[in-house]
Amino acid sequence: MFVVIYDLRDMPANHQTFLRQRTFSVPVKQEMKRSVNKENIRHTEERLLRYLIHLRFQSSKSGKIYLHRDVRLLFSRKSMEVDSGAAYELKSYTESPTNPQFSPRC
Repeated sequence: MFVVIYDLRDMPANHQTFLRQRTFSVPVKQEMKRSVNKENIRHTEERLLRYLIHLRFQSSKSGKIYLHRDVRLLFSRKSMEVDSGAAYELKSYTESPTNPQFSPRC
């Protein structure tokens, strides 16, 4: 299940934009001991892309907002090392265009 939080109230009529959400699996940071080796430091900095969703939105002449064209999904083919005992968490980041945030429809 993908939950993408967005606010398109500022989108003018007859415009379009997109949202992209990336979800990474990130190792859970544990308390560092005095004797930390380089391998453990490198391991805490790793993050692996697990999922990506790309949504396109378009507003009509009346200002109603619609999901436009296609929904693109990407699933990582790398195996999740759940059985390895390593603790990890999923972190999601949502991006959208900033300058300009909305483009006029063609």
